[in-house]
Amino acid sequence: MKFVLREDWSLFDGMWLCPAGTLIDSASNDQWSLRAKGLTPPLSAKAMDQEAFEAQVREYPDAAHLLGGGWR
Repeated sequence: MKFVLREDWSLFDGMWLCPAGTLIDSASNDQWSLRAKGLTPPLSAKAMDQEAFEAQVREYPDAAHLLGGGWR
């Protein structure tokens, strides 16, 4: 799953604040991708693959219209 944050993302009740513009990639082992493993992308994130887009649609079904027509 791959997505880019459009705004800062508070992880684990504010333990970490991942900055806007960060690319989260579940296949990566950078500090932010490791900390975000298993979490659903925030609604404001830009999905960079189908898996991230589908996770957002599942998590935010009433806001699917805000996600656009897909991840491309």
